[in-house]
Amino acid sequence: MATLLQEILTNNYEFLANNKCTKEISKYPQKKFALLTCMDTRLVELINKALGIHRGDAKIIQNAGTSLIGEMGETVKSLLLTIYVFDIKEIFIVGHYDCGVALTSSKDILHNMRSRGVSEQQLKLIEKDFQVWLDPYTDPAKNVLTVIKKLKANPFIPNDIYLSTDLSLTPIRVNLIFWQMAIKRFKTNRAPCFLASSNF
Repeated sequence: MATLLQEILTNNYEFLANNKCTKEISKYPQKKFALLTCMDTRLVELINKALGIHRGDAKIIQNAGTSLIGEMGETVKSLLLTIYVFDIKEIFIVGHYDCGVALTSSKDILHNMRSRGVSEQQLKLIEKDFQVWLDPYTDPAKNVLTVIKKLKANPFIPNDIYLSTDLSLTPIRVNLIFWQMAIKRFKTNRAPCFLASSNF
């Protein structure tokens, strides 16, 4: 029985043998924007198709819950790299409903770690970090607004990367598109939809 690694390697060999990646594409995003979104498995391929994003169009940053922790956390550093090295002009923050991060807590994950053998001494070192990250996160929509506010307040985001709290539909440089992906919409064959506030 083939392992998952063997399956992936076989797919990779076939991909290379068929020369499916011949087009040379710049590492600089052609549409000059960065997309911060969730690592949710349901967004794989789907979000690109839904937003019309193609290979080479954008810098895509994914993490658990579309999170932004700390003024200079890894996500912020990645966004700064897209601005100062790859010359992006817009940042899109895309969240989704039924997010796993919103449905868990620091107590839950610490309990799971404990049951898998992580020592109490080690758990104490990370307990506060997980509390700060997970416990306030109960509403994915509010989280997107929180991320926007944090970016707006960040002194390292330059003024020409404009962040606004305007709910109008006028084009602005940093947009909020909130991805609504409730499970029931798939069950009823209704397409996932966007909330009206497409610019934030």
